[in-house]
Amino acid sequence: MAVEQPKQHVDPSVRAECAGVVDVPHRFIPYHEASRLWAEDRRRSGDCKRLNHAKALTIKALTK
Repeated sequence: MAVEQPKQHVDPSVRAECAGVVDVPHRFIPYHEASRLWAEDRRRSGDCKRLNHAKALTIKALTK
């Protein structure tokens, strides 16, 4: 009798796509708004980097 291999689970958050860059309005942007947009863009970039790292770790674990 053959034993069936367990199905490999990948967390749905790892399969998510990275958020895009922040849309900058086509008008004069006051400093406080520019700072907020820049901070949001950096947050998205950091989230994407961590997501891609998680994807790499998951792929490595599943292909061992």
